[in-house]
Amino acid sequence: MAHGPSSVTAPRGSLPFRGLWLFSPRADAAFLVLPILLTMGSAVVSALVGFRAADEVNRLAVWTAQNILGNGTHVVLTYLLFAVHRDVLTAEPGQPRRVLLGTLAMLAVGVGFIFTYYANKDAHVYVVGVLFNVFGLHHTLSQHKGFWALHSLRGHQAGLGAGPPRERSLQQVYVPLMLTLILVRLFFVPDSAAPGATPYLDVGQGALLPHGALAVILAVWLGFFALLFRTMLRAGNASGPKVLYLLAAATATGLTLVAPMWGNVMLPAMHGLEYYMITARMMEPREGDPPARLGRAWIWPLMILSMSPLLALGVIHGLILEGAGRGLLGTGDPSGSSAHLILRVLTSLSLGVVLAHYFADAFIYRFRIPSIRKVMLRRLGFAPPAVLASAPAAPTASTGSMPPMASVG
Repeated sequence: MAHGPSSVTAPRGSLPFRGLWLFSPRADAAFLVLPILLTMGSAVVSALVGFRAADEVNRLAVWTAQNILGNGTHVVLTYLLFAVHRDVLTAEPGQPRRVLLGTLAMLAVGVGFIFTYYANKDAHVYVVGVLFNVFGLHHTLSQHKGFWALHSLRGHQAGLGAGPPRERSLQQVYVPLMLTLILVRLFFVPDSAAPGATPYLDVGQGALLPHGALAVILAVWLGFFALLFRTMLRAGNASGPKVLYLLAAATATGLTLVAPMWGNVMLPAMHGLEYYMITARMMEPREGDPPARLGRAWIWPLMILSMSPLLALGVIHGLILEGAGRGLLGTGDPSGSSAHLILRVLTSLSLGVVLAHYFADAFIYRFRIPSIRKVMLRRLGFAPPAVLASAPAAPTASTGSMPPMASVG
């Protein structure tokens, strides 16, 4: 990633790529292409093996997205980043205390899951399913919005100019609109028009809307992205990587609406890989950092090591006890042994870590706060400190000098 403003010259209406990737052509391609390959490959295999085996193929694909590509394991990387670069945690006065208290509170919620599991297993599964689908989707969509904003900033620094006001308006409604559409689809619309069909996520509520409501949901989704791409392409200053990224986001959200079982592969896989890339980039040493305690070569091994306990839990639950892809919500483990109790405690605490990660990221990625923006963009390598210091403190659509930023994580 280049440091500081540069100049990109391209004919109007073209989509320049060179020098405009967020990380590198290979890294950007990884979190766009790998989720698509996993999803398409699994879907093709499932179509060839028959109905019952197809369900297992889907479960294995979901498990891979959660545990290997990082949707379920990346959550500890927030705290690894704190340990390696404390400036991320201390960028705003009072932030360390808020993050600490919030983390402890979320871990306490995780402890509460131990008791709900033994009190009523069905209710436990329903509560955890609703909680993590709602907050997990919000977290994932917020990261889309943040990467979108980083692409806009990348293009601005390269001389392409800020995006049009309508694009910024669409960016602001992206998270609430897509979150509403997806949650309505998952919880309230039956999976098919067959009599008695239930929603993809049925927690006892049944189908509250007719299957035909899916057509309305898809029309709103299509209208949003049609307007977005029309706006960007007519403005003539969008970068190729930015358009590719938003096409991938459109594909992932659209697939979740049309076929949730496969959207539940692509969307989480994309999120986990994005988080891998952004964490690895921010862990790199920057000019002005204290003497490095570890070199660049140790970044990925340390990330993998920190995620290994959650991966081990994923293997135990998803591959040994309950079948591939069932993850942490199943109830198939034996119920009387001390080993089962220990596993349940660790599993519930891991869910608390996920919630703590959501909480912490909501604070450390608030790019609209000047001190946080300065630290985080420096960690991302977008500009040297001198350039950041001279940047507008609180970018808004009215300044016209810098595109507005959004939460990344």
